[in-house]
Amino acid sequence: MEHSGFQHEALIYRDADDFLAATVPFLQDALEAGEPALVAVRRANAALLEDALGDDRDQVRFADIEELGRNPARIIPFWRDFVDEHGGKPARGIGEPVWPGREAAEIDECQRHESLLDVAFPAPSSWSLLCPYDARGLEDEVLVAVADSHPQVARDGVREKSASYDGTRDCFAGTFPTCSDVAVAFEFRRDDLAAVRRRVEEEAEQVGLPTCDVADFVLATSELAANSVVHGGGSGALRLWQEPGRLLVEVEDRGSIGEPLVGRLRPQPTQVGGRGLWIANQLCDLVQIRSGTGGTRVRLQMALG
Repeated sequence: MEHSGFQHEALIYRDADDFLAATVPFLQDALEAGEPALVAVRRANAALLEDALGDDRDQVRFADIEELGRNPARIIPFWRDFVDEHGGKPARGIGEPVWPGREAAEIDECQRHESLLDVAFPAPSSWSLLCPYDARGLEDEVLVAVADSHPQVARDGVREKSASYDGTRDCFAGTFPTCSDVAVAFEFRRDDLAAVRRRVEEEAEQVGLPTCDVADFVLATSELAANSVVHGGGSGALRLWQEPGRLLVEVEDRGSIGEPLVGRLRPQPTQVGGRGLWIANQLCDLVQIRSGTGGTRVRLQMALG
């Protein structure tokens, strides 16, 4: 990749050798040019890279994408911190937001995240991000969609410009799958915010959510409900239910979100308000937003156990 603005490329690899054949030269070029390099990939791939880099591995920073990227909405702030740390100078990163075993809802949010990267790093950002995708464990439809969110795609040693890349995707478009077996459902206004917190806390404790996660889940839901009151027409609707291994809550209102990076921009210390979705992203395992002229729906997920 050459540094001319933000370079965003996908790497579809077949095995460990294929992965290393692309990623090691990418990092070595960074080190030879004196550019900072940061790798955020699965632990198994991080181990492969550290071994292949040998003594050079100490010049490369590594981060655990399986932890920081559990909620994909946390990844853009992570890369923004890296780029800002170096004052916008040329830098290189390897980020693996999608890996085999991720659930469909997580992969969908990762795909939306990938589409938002070009929004998050407009000119004059000058750095390169390589995004590996494991062809052995990902569905064909996931690999095909890679070309929609990356201007360039490398596969089998060949780098090509994507013919289906769309830099104008509306990442709030679409609908959610219908929720089943809703345990709690009610409408609320400003005077009902305390009831929202109480009902969510009761249900979270009842299904066995760990104590520390109960507090986080209640706070995140409370922030969304407050957003509905302030920005969504003064009222909203809440639905809460359990699925295998997780607890979900959905807040719906009549408002519309226009900022594509909402919840992904670190709030400024002097900022008044505007922290609700940021807080939810920091506390929950997954946050999904669907918004348009018909209103806004936000889903939060928290793993049980």
